[in-house]
Amino acid sequence: MCLIFWSCTDDRSLDPEDFEARPTFEVNVFQTQYAAELINAGNDSIPVSNTLRDYIDVDFLNEQFNADYLVGLTFKVLAGNSINRRQNLNFIFYDDNDVETYRVSEPIAAGTEDQPTVKSFSVVLNAQEIAIITSSVRAEFFVRQASTATNSGRMQVECIVEASYLYTGE
Repeated sequence: MCLIFWSCTDDRSLDPEDFEARPTFEVNVFQTQYAAELINAGNDSIPVSNTLRDYIDVDFLNEQFNADYLVGLTFKVLAGNSINRRQNLNFIFYDDNDVETYRVSEPIAAGTEDQPTVKSFSVVLNAQEIAIITSSVRAEFFVRQASTATNSGRMQVECIVEASYLYTGE
């Protein structure tokens, strides 16, 4: 056994300048489901009717760690719609001054209880967009539909953030 171990190694020194690590992490940042009755009740919601809103704390994006090492950011969204009306998904990111920094909008086609519409989409950010979004501290998720109060069905949404980092020995 020792003979095999010695034969598989050589005397190379590890140069810390050549060190490179590229870890990738996935975090489920948002998951919700709601019945059509909730958005139907949203007919009187303010400031925009037929809208459901929720907020997500994304303060972790603007930490120095991300500014130094984050090289890739992808939002992966999976939506299932059995509501008999198209739903418009929106994710809006804001900085600490409540200024919008980035927006993702996507329509999800109407479905039925027997055949829900399932849509999966990804938003891959480039280096400039990563710099913009890492200044965000809060994200607003809202879904909007055309005016009606007779919808039936359910909507499910899940958002996963995939972050890629680069560490070097420099």
